[in-house]
Amino acid sequence: MLKNLQNFRKIAVMMIAMLAISLGVNSQNYWYVRGEYTFSPPLPQGTFTMGFEDGSNITVDDVEYTEIRSWWEGVYGPTTEGIYRVDGNQVYFREYLYSDGYGEEVLLYDYDLEEGDFFHDDDEHPMQVTSVTTIIDNNGVERKKWEFSFMQLPEETEYWIEGVGSSRGFLNVGVYEPGDEGEVFDLLCMHNGDNVIYIDPDFNTCDIDEIEENSVANSFDIFPNPANETVKILNDSNLSITNIEVIDMLGRSVMCVEKDCEINVSELPQGEYFVKINASENVIIKKLFVNR
Repeated sequence: MLKNLQNFRKIAVMMIAMLAISLGVNSQNYWYVRGEYTFSPPLPQGTFTMGFEDGSNITVDDVEYTEIRSWWEGVYGPTTEGIYRVDGNQVYFREYLYSDGYGEEVLLYDYDLEEGDFFHDDDEHPMQVTSVTTIIDNNGVERKKWEFSFMQLPEETEYWIEGVGSSRGFLNVGVYEPGDEGEVFDLLCMHNGDNVIYIDPDFNTCDIDEIEENSVANSFDIFPNPANETVKILNDSNLSITNIEVIDMLGRSVMCVEKDCEINVSELPQGEYFVKINASENVIIKKLFVNR
């Protein structure tokens, strides 16, 4: 009788584990990061919270991928960043190139790396594994942790958590902008559906419930986006627009329109821009993609 009961418990545990795995596969992954702009004005300054989320499963070149999107509360999103796939202990990524579809597949993570191994060794800032340890995540699951150092930037560090991603955020592996201008990202947390998988101990918060919705910013939108000719500013507020400024990713003002809700971007090179909308005493920043 006791043996049969023990066998029943083993089967029950296995069934629960299989159910948990199946639920995890079908649940959506979310990553929250703290970002900090150090660009010169008029770009946004200080810290902000961004989210990354799984989207649809899509097939590209006969290979199945998962779409990954980003959003910045009150500014833009969700916006497709690209697609990724998991193959064993490797994660591969293809950047979304708008009119050109997707870029070449690159290795985003290699969870087979050992101490002393290099990653991005042909890049400007190669990373070397300094240690491989284990941690216990928020659900009591043991996960490997890789510590890295940048060979050309010894003061910079990064770590990976198995199945979670980089301490800089899921898509920011090895990203470092030297100098006074650039972006700095730190992973806050990662969760699967409503289940928090990992919280960065340096922050000890997920910040999910602390993202404040900017009702003024959400009253404005730009359409179409991506665009290649004319962009319209959609204004659902009672605020009058003073002027609209288009700013490139280096912080340079490339266009300014006075009191108009339409701007012509046909002469701008393809790429990402910020649209700065001055409405009464409010400054609203929206992200614009110019597509050729």
